[in-house]
Amino acid sequence: MKQIRRVAAGMLAAAAVLAPAAARADTPYAQASATVDEHGSVKHGKHVTDVWHPYQGIYCVGLDETVDLEGPVAIQVTPIGHYDAPRSLSVDIGAPTCGQDRFHTIAVYSQLYNGRRAEVAFLLSVS
Repeated sequence: MKQIRRVAAGMLAAAAVLAPAAARADTPYAQASATVDEHGSVKHGKHVTDVWHPYQGIYCVGLDETVDLEGPVAIQVTPIGHYDAPRSLSVDIGAPTCGQDRFHTIAVYSQLYNGRRAEVAFLLSVS
């Protein structure tokens, strides 16, 4: 039983050490990734050309031409930080919200439980 506890404690310690890598957008197998703060500034990014914040709770992430959004892609967006109220995040490829040249753009929407838009820092990964 003590051996199981030691292994579990070791796994938790390893997870704690590895967790900051995700917060840095360290995603070697993703086509693109970005760590974006609640104001729309990119902290770390891979194959990201631009990020802008047109409205409260809406972020537009521009990707370079090497990212293939034509076929099946997996897009994951994860909130970063602690907030008084939980945020719900969703994404949309080529959203009109992001303007004319939007075909290599992903819109990230953040809202509260009551549907109001809310600011959020997040990690975006495109595989």
